[in-house]
Amino acid sequence: MTKITLLRPVVVKAIVTESFKELYVRELEEALRRVEDLLGQVETQIRRMELERQITPQTRAVRQQLEVERQRHEALRAELQERLREARSLELNTEFPQMTVDAQVEVQVGDNLFHKLGRTEIVVKDGIVMEIRGG
Repeated sequence: MTKITLLRPVVVKAIVTESFKELYVRELEEALRRVEDLLGQVETQIRRMELERQITPQTRAVRQQLEVERQRHEALRAELQERLREARSLELNTEFPQMTVDAQVEVQVGDNLFHKLGRTEIVVKDGIVMEIRGG
């Protein structure tokens, strides 16, 4: 009988503990610092370009690129700030969707594809698997 292997998404949910919350907040704060540093560097480059007297098509193109980069970093900063607010307000012992990973599943003739590819979740507490739901 012919079998094939498919990939399906598996949602990993963390039970919010004090240590999970502290680590998550710390990671978001560090990511926010890195984005703000990059944003500062881009703004410094933009200011330097403004001080240059010569405006050429090349400098105009670089300036536009830097503006796009600044907007991208500002959007990322806003997203991280929102995620940080959410992280700080997480309630202990609730489930938090931490990530999605891919898992392999074998299917063959006669299998119910919807059951094979259905929603599967792994619930972890401080990195320890507590429960596997579905699949």
